[in-house]
Amino acid sequence: MADLIELRIDMFEDNSLHHVLETFRIAKDKFNKPLITTVRDISEGGQNAIPDRLALYEAALPLSYFVDVEINSEILLKKVKSIMNDETILIGSYHNFDLTPTDEFLEGIIREGRLLGVDIVKIAVTSNDRNDLIRLMLFTLKHKDSGVISMCMGKQGLPSRIIAPVFGSLIAYGYINKPAAPGQLSIRQLFDIFSLLNIR
Repeated sequence: MADLIELRIDMFEDNSLHHVLETFRIAKDKFNKPLITTVRDISEGGQNAIPDRLALYEAALPLSYFVDVEINSEILLKKVKSIMNDETILIGSYHNFDLTPTDEFLEGIIREGRLLGVDIVKIAVTSNDRNDLIRLMLFTLKHKDSGVISMCMGKQGLPSRIIAPVFGSLIAYGYINKPAAPGQLSIRQLFDIFSLLNIR
């Protein structure tokens, strides 16, 4: 029922090159869906410390349709971009696990992402009240034609997991086994709600 599969290598119990490649091959054969490769550092919300993230990105690239790298990891992002082929889509992410920054700050993230040459800017911030949620959805609407993914994390931001695509977010993330971020819904929950609301 999912359109894409994100493989969070930092969440793998075994992130050796052999295991990563085998997992990607199995996922590609089993699901026959475009794969998103993501390797988060612990400071970016990653689950495990990985000394050489570039090597894992490089290994997974031939099997990936999307690659997701944090915008603040500028050096890594530039290196990943330099080894990508023209068909791979680069997502530049920004995460804030404490709050929703000002619109001016988020505009700066969009500009920085474009300067770095990303194809899609992903903004995942923490909503501490309903105003944060509304503000990010309006920000998403403003940038809906420029390639953006957005979501509010946490209990207050949960509605964004459902309504962000209505405002122009390109991808809604759900989990299969366990949430990868605060407030994330399961694929089954998203599918049921999207079908009910005729969003998908």
